[in-house]
Amino acid sequence: MRWITEENYAETMRTVVEPYVEARMKSGYDERIPGEQIYYEHFKADEAKGVIVISHGFTESVKKFTESIYYMLQAGYEVWGVDHRGHGRSKRHNENPYVVHIEHFQDYVLDLVHLTKTLVKPAAGDLPVYLYCHSMGGCVGAWTIESYPDLFDKAVLSSPMLGLSFGKIPVPVVYIGASIKGMGEKRKNSLQPVDSFQEEPDFLNSCDSSECRYLYYFDKRKNDLALQTSAPSINWGKQSVKACARVTSKAQTAKIQIPVLLFQAGADTVVKNASQDLFASRTKGCELVRIPGMKHELYMTDSEVLIPYWEKIFAFFG
Repeated sequence: MRWITEENYAETMRTVVEPYVEARMKSGYDERIPGEQIYYEHFKADEAKGVIVISHGFTESVKKFTESIYYMLQAGYEVWGVDHRGHGRSKRHNENPYVVHIEHFQDYVLDLVHLTKTLVKPAAGDLPVYLYCHSMGGCVGAWTIESYPDLFDKAVLSSPMLGLSFGKIPVPVVYIGASIKGMGEKRKNSLQPVDSFQEEPDFLNSCDSSECRYLYYFDKRKNDLALQTSAPSINWGKQSVKACARVTSKAQTAKIQIPVLLFQAGADTVVKNASQDLFASRTKGCELVRIPGMKHELYMTDSEVLIPYWEKIFAFFG
């Protein structure tokens, strides 16, 4: 295994990681609903012992996981990554390229299930199929393994969005306010007007604990409109609040039949650690790993944290 450290990070990504990953990648589109294309990328391992499906977070894309995919491939796993609808190169439901809109949160789940059943599973054959999720993708993943308990063999939820954080404002107040403000077509609008991409990096207020990794992906976003989503629509917020309540309920968590590894970022200000604790306490076979002092995106930390993080994941997958 070759790990990427902070020394000459961007140069190593360009000259080593990107060529390695791109040489093993094929991309395409999947359609669960006719005319609504969902973009995916498939990466072939040299000698596969398993398959990993990536479910990314809010305003992200599979393109953000190039370093992660590099490690997965080296460890012997084929990889499938999907751009959730409203993100990246997948179907958009509003005209503003900077705002993520969703009509029903379950559409994320149904898209992922369709891709896994129609493309991933047939290609995997007898290989085990695992799920790796981050943030919003963790809520999608939790819903998936609750509703389709036999679809994946194991699941990793990294800083999963199981409860949104609105500071001191109670969630019901936010939900009621969004319901009033987002009636009719206004549901597609952002809570605050967004009509451009922030051109200057802001690492201190980002979700990352590794500055070189943050700057590397920020440069990618600056040059690709498809990667510049940065705000939720009003209805995305409403749907996500309801989804978090659903996936942490006793009725749903009781349906999970597979081993789950849940990583919690100690300095997370985006999602609620308490909701992750609740999910873990209600889910049989869930191991909770707390990483103190780290911000939301644990796969974007410096190598002294990142390497043990991936070693734990690969040991879990076996």
